[in-house]
Amino acid sequence: MTSVPANIAETSDNVGGEDVIRQRKRGAELESAIRGACVAELAECGYGQLTIESVASRAQTGKASIYRRWPTKQQLVMDSVSCLMAGPMARLVLRDFDDSVSTREALLDLMVQVARFMSGPEGDAMRSVMGESLRDPDFSASFDCEFFDPRKVAMLALLDRGVQRGEVRPDAVSDTVVEMLAGTLIHRILVRRQDTSEADLAHMLDTFVMPAIQ
Repeated sequence: MTSVPANIAETSDNVGGEDVIRQRKRGAELESAIRGACVAELAECGYGQLTIESVASRAQTGKASIYRRWPTKQQLVMDSVSCLMAGPMARLVLRDFDDSVSTREALLDLMVQVARFMSGPEGDAMRSVMGESLRDPDFSASFDCEFFDPRKVAMLALLDRGVQRGEVRPDAVSDTVVEMLAGTLIHRILVRRQDTSEADLAHMLDTFVMPAIQ
């Protein structure tokens, strides 16, 4: 009888009558692998083509391991995207700026970093999720709550910082200004797939954003 290596184990996942040999992952490591596989599948195939089977295969686990944690595809996708946004994107949006950094400099730095982030595979994943949100009202509400709302709060805080510094009008701390910033980046990068340089972002900031809030 052939022995099974220590880092490989037969799982009890037998969804669809399949018994497979899978790499052993447990707890947080397994959940991280599943979320990463989900984001990769979103970027590569889109929401419509993503399946629990494809995520399980990429994560090297069984389907039952996923269903135990996320009973539906939508729950898996929302949790995976939320964790993605709570990682690198949150560090970008929620970062603290030194007092020497002006509101314009802070906004430009933020826009550059977010543009770079959304231009990569993560942006492809977000594009897929946003497309689904247009078709499914429940999905859209969940996406707004998990993704847009926390980032709107962070952006409002950045604008309020500008008010305290005398660089932003109090009435400019509004959802409209935040939506103008977010909408422009989403349209250029996620919808039209345009390359956006720092010079492009600086021009947009100096031509439209700063005159609207100073």
